[in-house]
Amino acid sequence: MRTSSRSAGFLATWVGLAALVVWTLGPIAVMVFTSFKPRKEIFQTPPTLVPKRWTLDNYAYVFAHSSMPQALLNSVIVALLATFITLIFCTSAGYALARYRFPASRPLALFLLLGQMVPITVLLLPLYQLVNSMGMLDTVVGLAITHLVITVPLVTWMLRNQFASIPVELEEAAQLDGGSRFDAVMYVTLPMAAPGIAAAGMYAFLQSWHEFVLASVVTSSLASRTAPVALTYFTSEFLVDWGSSMAASVVLTVPVVIVFIALQKYFVRGLTSGGVKG
Repeated sequence: MRTSSRSAGFLATWVGLAALVVWTLGPIAVMVFTSFKPRKEIFQTPPTLVPKRWTLDNYAYVFAHSSMPQALLNSVIVALLATFITLIFCTSAGYALARYRFPASRPLALFLLLGQMVPITVLLLPLYQLVNSMGMLDTVVGLAITHLVITVPLVTWMLRNQFASIPVELEEAAQLDGGSRFDAVMYVTLPMAAPGIAAAGMYAFLQSWHEFVLASVVTSSLASRTAPVALTYFTSEFLVDWGSSMAASVVLTVPVVIVFIALQKYFVRGLTSGGVKG
């Protein structure tokens, strides 16, 4: 009886996992296969998942006759710039919140985390006015600055926990050996926190990479338009170019997947290493 019950539980677990995989990867499979279909085959009935005739026409249109190449370049610049600024600010703030104990340290950390819960639509108008007053409207730098709103709160919290999990005695030992506080941080703490910093940087990059709402409001020209916004230009009032839209979506997705697969061990290590204390 116990063996059959265990087998039933094992089977139910695998069935649930299989359903979750299909639910998660199904839309991605549809996107990829549709990007290789001719236009007539996309609308045929009954529909098929795998193309009967494979074609690269959709990708050729995306790269040769659309604004997606420039938009992808803008997305890379904005995401890298937002990630760099985020790590500079949040590494300093996270270290201060983890090491310097003052009455408002924990409430301040929680207050920063509340910024992650504010709907982005509530911040659209003040952010637009702020960027406009700085003269950075419709620029990649201005868009990267607005993305700090969605990256700084959680990244600060992640890095605070990461630094809190590193024993302060290691820094004190480095200072006893003649080093300054700066030397202890640079040569002891930061190397040990590197996986967490890498995970936080990856999170900030992904948040900026696929952000749409702020990019659609703050940018308006091809010179600063990012890839998620450029995807909407494959849709007109009376027509949706599904083949080119799916091809552009694949182009937008594949680089991020490759980077994540290449760096996933650092991402997992960074997320788990900061969960010891704090």
